[in-house]
Amino acid sequence: MTEREKNALAELGRRRLPAWEELPDLALYMDQVLSLTTRYLPGGEGKALTAAMVNNYVKQKVLPPPVSKRYDRSHIAALLMLCILKSIMPIADIQRLFQSAGDDGIQALYEEFRSVYSQANQLVARQLTALSQEGRSRFLFAALGSQAAQELAAALLPAPAEESRRIKGKEQER
Repeated sequence: MTEREKNALAELGRRRLPAWEELPDLALYMDQVLSLTTRYLPGGEGKALTAAMVNNYVKQKVLPPPVSKRYDRSHIAALLMLCILKSIMPIADIQRLFQSAGDDGIQALYEEFRSVYSQANQLVARQLTALSQEGRSRFLFAALGSQAAQELAAALLPAPAEESRRIKGKEQER
């Protein structure tokens, strides 16, 4: 294994997102949010995030609208998750995931996502490190299993009709 490969695997094993409490607790303007997400996301996952994209996510109701053009901690957490998930899930599925968390659940969803993200990176780094040079091609076959995992994840999200019934039920309880 080359030094470059060793360094890349070590970096992958250390990837993590900031804890909820480490996210800024004051509202930020768009350019601050873009800078922050780029800094928080390893491997350039956030570099493609633009103001136009954020505005579109708000228009599509994937993200709640900013308050006085400012974005809070829940916006930043959602954007971090969105930047990572958008390469493996359709935006509509990510929207359903966020909606299933509800208004008060974004913190819990983010912390769960953060934990799984870190564990997945560590697991993949360990598996790649353990494989011999010849065994790496076998790892590519395992990576193909991620497609099945993506399909399963989408299937486990609440269906849009289920989600609207759940929301209506909550409104009637109030």
